[in-house]
Amino acid sequence: MATDTNPVLKDIMAYDEAHYFGIGDKIALGGVITEMSENANPIEKEKQYIHEKSKRDTVTGFKNEFPLTMDMVQGDEVFDDFYELWYKRKTGSDLNRDHYIVDLWRPVAETENTFQCRKINQTVKITEATNVAGEQKTMSGSLSGGDFIYGTFNTSTKTFTESV
Repeated sequence: MATDTNPVLKDIMAYDEAHYFGIGDKIALGGVITEMSENANPIEKEKQYIHEKSKRDTVTGFKNEFPLTMDMVQGDEVFDDFYELWYKRKTGSDLNRDHYIVDLWRPVAETENTFQCRKINQTVKITEATNVAGEQKTMSGSLSGGDFIYGTFNTSTKTFTESV
């Protein structure tokens, strides 16, 4: 039993966060992603006034980036989509995808299969596909840019509801 002085601690595992992607008119789970990191990459502005010895930093924004690696598995909707973008060397807005980061460890009270979520529109940048003899092929690159929209995500209906 948890108390104010002795909380119950629970490790948050990689599988406690789900990544879904908007592909056309549907939302699909990124099921064959093997590695993904989240980098905020703060953008800073330095300022120093003549009476100060040191500069001060102010964070003015972020350049969100999610480096990723995925197995090449034909039939996985996200792989098939990302592979086509890379294979056909798509550019511009053709590379934009909605990315839903679902915190499966943060359920919404009294709402079944609904969790806290951040939605972000990002550019898919696949940079390489690897070939190692006797091993499954992989692709790697990153998802970059965008501002977060906060809300909830229902994993059964695959619907995002923006917070008011």
